Amino acid sequence: MRKFRFRLPEFDAPGLWVLSLGIWFHIVSRLVRSSPAMAITLAQIIGLSMALWGGYRIVNRWIALAREAEKQQAEGEHHDR
Repeated sequence: MRKFRFRLPEFDAPGLWVLSLGIWFHIVSRLVRSSPAMAITLAQIIGLSMALWGGYRIVNRWIALAREAEKQQAEGEHHDR
């Protein structure tokens, strides 16, 4: 019997953004008619989470660049001796 391994495909960032925005617009469009206050709250929560996620990625990239620069500087000092 063959074992099949389920693996999710590698997602790219633009694809995930399009998917998340599509889901967001679908949910909010359904809520606007029945409960406008809930739609506004949901939009604020989703907007905040997207901003936090994007900010985390930016800060994480800055940290990686700083570590890389420190590593190159340390290697340069090591070779000078």
